[in-house]
Amino acid sequence: MAEHRQRVDASRVEMVRGLADTTGCRRQYLLGYFGEELTEPCDNCDTCSAGTATTLEATDGEFAVDTAVEHAEWGPGVVMRTEGDRVVVLFETAGYRTLALAAVREHDLLRPRAA
Repeated sequence: MAEHRQRVDASRVEMVRGLADTTGCRRQYLLGYFGEELTEPCDNCDTCSAGTATTLEATDGEFAVDTAVEHAEWGPGVVMRTEGDRVVVLFETAGYRTLALAAVREHDLLRPRAA
């Protein structure tokens, strides 16, 4: 149980580090962490002011926000956000994981599951 908690906590730290390092809209990133999707930059954060934030394409289909998925090693999870060529999934036992969409598709890493 303690090991599981440590993995989840470490994944949360990585997500916060990602928020600090992103050049995209910080509001989009933060809302994605909570499973919300904002397709337009907020125009209020520092990255929007710097001009580095871009509009995200709304994601429908296999990796839309809130899609229930299954990974062979990490078990059940929920898509929290899709950004460009990456998808962020919150797994019940492994915490947050950021996966390259090309690898996910090429190696069939995520399968849809009943919610």
